Amino acid sequence: MKDKTIEHCRRHYPIRLMCRCLNISPGGYYAWKSRVSSARQQDNQRLGKHIKALHQQSDGVMGSPRIWKALRHQR
Repeated sequence: MKDKTIEHCRRHYPIRLMCRCLNISPGGYYAWKSRVSSARQQDNQRLGKHIKALHQQSDGVMGSPRIWKALRHQR
């Protein structure tokens, strides 16, 4: 979470200053930034996009129970 805060604000503040304020090492930040997403993170991103697409296709009417059922039937 802290690393995402740094990424979001990096245009406004120096990275080393933000790392010091958030109590993380600059090396840790750069390691996180260059790290490849795990398979779990990639699956979660794909699922999130799919959920958003289902919600948009229903014009925002489908809620979580109906989306869950739609996802279960698509297996």
